[in-house]
Amino acid sequence: MIDLNHLNLDTLWLELQKTLQSNQVVTGGLTLAIMGGAIAYLRHLPKQIWEYIWERIVVTVQVDSRDDAFEWFRAWLATQPVRTRMRDLALVTQRSGVAGFAIDARDNAPRGVLAPIDGTFKVHFQGRTFWFSAAREKQQNNSVLIGFHETLTIRTLVTNRDALEQLVSAAYKTVHKPEEPRVEILAPRWDDWRVMQRVPPRDPKSLVYAGGLFERVYTDSKRFLESEQWYTDMGIPWRRGYLLYGPPGNGKSSLITALAGELKRSVCVLNLASGILTDESLLNLLTDAPEGSLILLEDIDAIFAGRKKDAETKLSFNGLLNALDGVTAQQGRMVFMTTNHLEKLDPALVRPGRCDLHLFVGNATRLQIAKMLERFFPDILDAAALAERLPEDSLSMARVQEFLVRHRDDLAGVRAAWVELETQHQVRA
Repeated sequence: MIDLNHLNLDTLWLELQKTLQSNQVVTGGLTLAIMGGAIAYLRHLPKQIWEYIWERIVVTVQVDSRDDAFEWFRAWLATQPVRTRMRDLALVTQRSGVAGFAIDARDNAPRGVLAPIDGTFKVHFQGRTFWFSAAREKQQNNSVLIGFHETLTIRTLVTNRDALEQLVSAAYKTVHKPEEPRVEILAPRWDDWRVMQRVPPRDPKSLVYAGGLFERVYTDSKRFLESEQWYTDMGIPWRRGYLLYGPPGNGKSSLITALAGELKRSVCVLNLASGILTDESLLNLLTDAPEGSLILLEDIDAIFAGRKKDAETKLSFNGLLNALDGVTAQQGRMVFMTTNHLEKLDPALVRPGRCDLHLFVGNATRLQIAKMLERFFPDILDAAALAERLPEDSLSMARVQEFLVRHRDDLAGVRAAWVELETQHQVRA
């Protein structure tokens, strides 16, 4: 039996010749059948030709909502004239550093982005034409909505490949403005990382730590990042762990954010006590963290006191250890843990290899207080004298800063109210 749907013209001709030579009786009927198949084939030929040409003249790029580039293109599309012709839209609020419309006049107010969620539309860029197709699908778990999976498909002629690369760059710069350097703060969202904030990098000179703490961490981290070959030659996993411990309110997290700005890295923040993390999801998150990002595990003592965990926590102690330095752990990873209670942590968690450098971030020394006074009031002459009136290591840096912010335009008021700090002693947690 001849399958007419899958014959090409050469096959049809060979079958016709064979039939004519071998069976004169059925020549007429069979010839008509073969010719009918040929006509049916030729009827579909224009479509096949068009598909063949389309595959060779058009380049297609798919952008998944789980990829950072999705946010770039969503913000870029919000700046294009085509936005006025979109009908299926999602309102997405974003923080500073993202294109969109102002929700109110405050500098730190979120901005709105009207993002396409369905349909196809045409956009012109650098005199070239690009077709965008947006699609959104619900993500459910046991019939419960847990989020949306979105895609943007971009099509253009293959001759526009150079313009396509420039389009990607333009979309990136919509979010990451070169004149506005930002530190990206990421947090888990569903099973992936999402940018929660883009904050201006902090000037290290604005940090007031005792004993050159920031300089020590910065020097150590720079040396680590430049030592990949040394670690390889020595056969040592190229990873570095830091433990910042001490009373709350003294800038443990601020130090890490400032360090990220100096190193031009992002920060991935994990709350281990969230209740949704499992051993598997933590391992996946750490494995899939953006390359070069700083991993921050805040208040590690809040979930594990020794090896005993909170009853509602799904994460196990062994799962945490495996995620930190198991065989799938990223090379070049820097992990920072913070705790207010070093004594509560199991030695296995903070041993060298997991926490290589332990850094105490204590309450304000008199020297720190004097330096903070000088930052707020550059012309002050009695900063040291005022600092001497306070007990050493009795107040958190956050408490001193709050006092100075409250009196920031009134040095005389600072002196008059200084007794407020003298009589207040922070209760150590």
